[in-house]
Amino acid sequence: MRYLALLGSHERQGITAGYLQAVLDALPASAEVETVFLRDYDIYPDTKEQACPALDEIEAKMAASDFWIVCAPTYWGGMSGVMKQFFDCMRFRLVKMNSVADTLPGKYKDKHYLSMTTCFISSTENFFTGITDQTFVTIDRILTGAGLIKVGEFVGTGTWGTHAPRPEKIAECQRWGKKIADRPRKDDNTLKRYILLFFMIAIMALITMGLQAWWFGVFAAGKFWLTYATFVVIFYVLLASILHFFTFVRHRRR
Repeated sequence: MRYLALLGSHERQGITAGYLQAVLDALPASAEVETVFLRDYDIYPDTKEQACPALDEIEAKMAASDFWIVCAPTYWGGMSGVMKQFFDCMRFRLVKMNSVADTLPGKYKDKHYLSMTTCFISSTENFFTGITDQTFVTIDRILTGAGLIKVGEFVGTGTWGTHAPRPEKIAECQRWGKKIADRPRKDDNTLKRYILLFFMIAIMALITMGLQAWWFGVFAAGKFWLTYATFVVIFYVLLASILHFFTFVRHRRR
């Protein structure tokens, strides 16, 4: 198993790099691991006349790896400029584009990745403000567009005023290292998702009918339409809230 770590921080040995190294150290001894510190490379967009040599070199490493670990700190509510510059320049190498400019997965389809970021603010503040969300959204938009499969994400909060990674976060990184080493080969979770959806609907229906019985006392003859209307409204609000959470607020924040 070959792992490639892409480090888009300003410091080679900073806190962000420390969390990344904790993940890499937890990988099995048999794993082939390489770290690309993006600031070591002169990265610029390809032109019609000449391809960027740095991109050629990094792309060869990406193609040879089975698993990517994308690690970049969060600045100003988004990923670091170092990583953003790299992804911008790699755009036409990551995806294919059709005649109407739709992006389609390219040659990296079905590889796997773990995304990592850090931020100055505390876990509590990040939980409520979601300052790191946009970093994860950008990484996901790029890599899932290229056909990669996401395994998970990590955020190291509270980096302001400290010079070393937090021990509890190091332990979390070590767990991620073991998890990505032991991940199942099969990625078809269709049955699991259907089972989870079934239980989600069953629980929401139970809550809905319980609220109906408690608030409105609607389970009586002649109240069919009131039962129906209140069920639809309550069920809609619950389902919309869950979908909103898993679509927009689902990123790891603590």
